[in-house]
Amino acid sequence: MARDYGSFVRGEGIWVPRWALTALVLLIVLWLAARIFVPPMWTVQRLDAPNSERSARLMRSVYLKHHFVVQLREGYFWQTAHYSQPISEDFRVDLGERLRWSEDSQRVWLIVEGRPVWGFDFQRQRNMRPDELETLMGAGP
Repeated sequence: MARDYGSFVRGEGIWVPRWALTALVLLIVLWLAARIFVPPMWTVQRLDAPNSERSARLMRSVYLKHHFVVQLREGYFWQTAHYSQPISEDFRVDLGERLRWSEDSQRVWLIVEGRPVWGFDFQRQRNMRPDELETLMGAGP
């Protein structure tokens, strides 16, 4: 049984619906935009809370400058909680960046070069103040 391809041919080419071509072009543009606007990131550390209800992820990001990114997960979705100021050091240098959880899983903090630079308090649902971070220095997280 011979197939009739004449119904698909209009003039000298193959007929393609305009909506399909538009959708394809839109998908390509969205993919390119996502590749441009989402900087490349490398996971440095992923740490679960002691009670295993939450997780934290520390990443290094480089777009125009180097940054630390901390993402927190309570449930199913990761949310960016901290995006650091630009780092002047090279990526090849280990700054001793680490995440730490409190024993009761209510606080997480970022330690760089042996001192806490950022923290989040889940009980109060806010970032920790610099004076609260200084008290961590004396307590030895």
